[in-house]
Amino acid sequence: MNGFDMILSSLKAMIEELYGDVKDEGGMYRTMVQHIGVSDMNAILEVLPEGGFNSERPYPILHFHLTLAVNVPEEYEAELCLSLNRLNNAISVGDFPSFGCFAYHPGLRQIYLTYRLPVNPDDPDNEAVNIRYYLGVLYEELDALGDYILFLCNNEGKSPILDEYLRYLKNIDDWNDIERRSEELSELLREFEKENDK
Repeated sequence: MNGFDMILSSLKAMIEELYGDVKDEGGMYRTMVQHIGVSDMNAILEVLPEGGFNSERPYPILHFHLTLAVNVPEEYEAELCLSLNRLNNAISVGDFPSFGCFAYHPGLRQIYLTYRLPVNPDDPDNEAVNIRYYLGVLYEELDALGDYILFLCNNEGKSPILDEYLRYLKNIDDWNDIERRSEELSELLREFEKENDK
């Protein structure tokens, strides 16, 4: 077994350990990431090996693609793209640095998170450590930002509370206290609705 095959084999085992059943669909791994955020949403995780733009490059790439929302109304597209851009800017330089970026696919009407990770096939053990780290951080990222994606879907793609939402995240003391998180998020949304009704 070559180094890249070893990486793919350990990748599949890690996904199964962290997220459950994995389907191998012709070299692409697919699973469901469940129980995300206060809203208890799910996302479809797909991982596909890629060669990148240049097949002569020494390192293959693992492309992680997460579908977060489907059947988003077409009329949300303009606002949604602006909102996702604002969110990407915030997570690029703010208190919640994240891997990848959020985007909207107009043809499929889906919101997704995408990240490409180059891997060194000559060092499969260290690459397994990097992949495990990413998969763990991925759940944390989704747990923190999944509720905001749902908010965008429920508000025509508009993001008037991004700053308030990020402050809400900063004030979470215990990420496992879903009841408290739910109360605080509900309060934030009530404030938003109150402002909107004026």
